[in-house]
Formats: sequence, C-alpha cells, structure tokens
Amino acid sequence: MNISLTIRYFTELAMVIPAAAMAVIPVYRCRKVNKPFLFGALAIVLGIFTVGGSILCSMLLIPTNKLLFPTMVAMFLLYNFCFELSIFQKLFSFGNSMFLCAFSTTYNTFLTAPLELGNKYNVYNLSSGLICLGVTVSVGLVFARTLFKKFPEMFENEDLDNVWKVLSIVLLTASVLIIWTNPLSAENVMIGRLRRITLVIFLTIPIVTLFLYHILWWLSKKMTERADLQRSLDFFRMEENQYRKTRQYLQESSQLRHDFRQHILLINEYLKKGQTYKLNEYLAPLVEHISQRHKAICENQAVDAIASHYDEAAKSQEVSINWSIDLGEDLPVKESDMCAVMGNLVENAIRAASELDGDNRLVSVRVGLMNPKALVISIYNAYRGRIELDKNDLPITNKEGHGIGLRSVQNIVKRYKGSMVIETHNGIFNVSILMYRPE
Repeated sequence: MNISLTIRYFTELAMVIPAAAMAVIPVYRCRKVNKPFLFGALAIVLGIFTVGGSILCSMLLIPTNKLLFPTMVAMFLLYNFCFELSIFQKLFSFGNSMFLCAFSTTYNTFLTAPLELGNKYNVYNLSSGLICLGVTVSVGLVFARTLFKKFPEMFENEDLDNVWKVLSIVLLTASVLIIWTNPLSAENVMIGRLRRITLVIFLTIPIVTLFLYHILWWLSKKMTERADLQRSLDFFRMEENQYRKTRQYLQESSQLRHDFRQHILLINEYLKKGQTYKLNEYLAPLVEHISQRHKAICENQAVDAIASHYDEAAKSQEVSINWSIDLGEDLPVKESDMCAVMGNLVENAIRAASELDGDNRLVSVRVGLMNPKALVISIYNAYRGRIELDKNDLPITNKEGHGIGLRSVQNIVKRYKGSMVIETHNGIFNVSILMYRPE
C-alpha cells in the first residue's frame, strides 16, 4: 500500500467533516436522538469513510467521487433518522452542504491548477488537498451565521413548506452541475485566461447564494412577525370583548344596588300578603340577571379573556368545558403564544366534541405551573371515528376535528424548549404540553 498516496486520498476525503458540520448545525436543535448517539454515530461513520475510503481508493486507484456519491445516500439515511424536521427541510439542509462542498472542490481545482500539472493520479496532491480543505472550512465560516441562526429560524416558519421542496431540488441539481463543470485535468484549466476568469466568476456563486438566503430569511421573519401581530390582534379583541361585558355587568350591578331599597320593600309587601306566586314572578328576572354575571375562569386577565371567549363559543355549540386554570399574572411564555396554543387546542377540542351526543360533549382543560419556569397544559375530549398519528405524532387527518393548527402549536412549543405529547385511547384525544420560560 502506497502510504503517501493514501494520505493524499485521506486529505481529499476529509472535506466531508466540515460538510457534515454544515449539514448538522442548522438542524441540531431538532434532533430526535441524544447527543452521545449523534456524535458517536458521526465519529464512526466519518472515521470509517475517511480512513477506510482512503485505503480503498489508493488500492484501486479510483477517484473519490466514485466512493463519495453512493456513500452520500447512506449518510442521508442516517441524517434522516437523527432529525425530526420534514423530509424537504432535511433535503434542503443536506443539499446546501453538498452544494457548498461541490463549489469548494470545483473552485479549488481552478485555484490549485498550477500545483496539479503533471499529477498522474485521480487525487489532489497533498498541498492541493490541504488547500481544498481550507477552502471548504472558509466557505463554512462565511455561511456560519446563516447556518447557526437563519436556517433554524426559517425552519420554524410553516408558511415556507413549499419553498423547501423547490430549494432542495434546486440545490441538489446545482451540486450536480457544479461537479460536472469540474475539469478533468489541470492542463485544461491553464488554457489562456480561462483559469483567472473562472476564479472570478465562480466567486460570485457563494456571494449570490448568501444574499438569496438572507432575502429568504428576511421574508420569513416578516411573515412570522405578521403572524405574531395577527395573534396579538386576536388576543386584544378577546380582551376588548371581555372588558365590554365586565363594564356592562358593573353598570347593571350599580343600577341593581341603586334599586335595592325598592326591591326589599316590594318583597316584604308580597310576603305580608302571602302572594308568593307574584313574588316568584318578580324575583325570576333578578335571579336570571345575577346568574348571567361573568365568573372569572383564571386570575390572569389575558388567559381569562382567552378562556372566556372559547367558553362562550363552546356554549353556543352546546359543548361544556371543564376549566381548571391556576395561573397568576406572570406567565413563562408570551401572551400571544399562549393565545395561539390555547386557541388552536381548545378550538379543535370543541369542534370534535360538538360532533358527539349527550354527556360526551365535554372538553377538559387543565393549565398550571410546575414551577415558576415551567408551564403545563393538558386538554382532552372525546371524539368520533379513528385518528392516526404520523411519525411526528401529529394527526394525519383532521376529519374528526383534530390536527388543524397542531403543527403551529408544535413549533411554538419547540421555541420554548418544551414538549408536546398527543395520545388517543378509547375514544379520548389528549394533548399534554410542557413549555419553559426562556433564559
């Protein structure tokens, strides 16, 4: 075995290490395996690929691409297993890593062409391989902020679902085209001014790509802000409606207190005359008025407004809600997020319960704090039919009134480093949520 040739192959294959980092960083927060498993699997796979691949290529004298392409399929299967984003989001992140590495390799071919003149093997010289590794790392550093911050933020925006389908295909296609343009020999690159022109033109590829990513991130941020604003407006409408009802009740109560003396005198007169039937007729509207007064569901005004809104919505559909909310004014989460989570969950539960009969038209809502930093929400209701959950534990269908808005709720829960568990058993649909106060 030619040791020096093996080292050259190892240097060329080692660029999969920064490539793996660029693929993992954007989706790291969405892993569904623990850290030891993830990093252990990466170390084993990358170690076998770089060391074993370099030995195999040096023995068979084959280019690294013949080993790289089939290995990428196996690596993506592992990648798909370790992270819980949608398939197109993972394809996009993985494809972006391939795209940047393909650019780095092709750009390095033109950059180090003078060093490769006379090279009789299908692998970079050691110096060219080290430069290629340096170019790949440099490209990764240029895209670092996008990988660490912008991609994770964009993945949370469910309005971009169709965008990931298009971009994943575009990136994979662009990777193939860039690799296809990679010259077969250094002699072809050194013709006239081809090398210098190509180096300048190719340099625009990462610049334009970075700019397009920034535009996409900016649009995603604006869409998220607009959605947050809409949730805040919905919440303010609920509070305004609750305020009007409370003010009306206070005005009516004030009038009732003003007439209290007259009520007592007339009641006493009916009692003296034994006219109980007239007394009942007189008291009936007063009792009805008192029974209609607003009863606070929760001490927290924001949550009380949300709960009161959906309590009335449930009554209009002849659904009963059993509320148990123990919250003070200080919430671990934003009020707009609380509005979105409770709104989506309770609305789905009311819709499902409204399709049932009798005592089954019931929704139970439990909300409280495990500690000052942890919020717990549990909502359950009966349902009709069959509900199947996908691999992300979300309902596949919303025919029974479930699934609408649950993905939005799941994204909010993830922002608070929390968890959401959905259970269906014996005709009962239960959603349990845990969210933590941001540090």
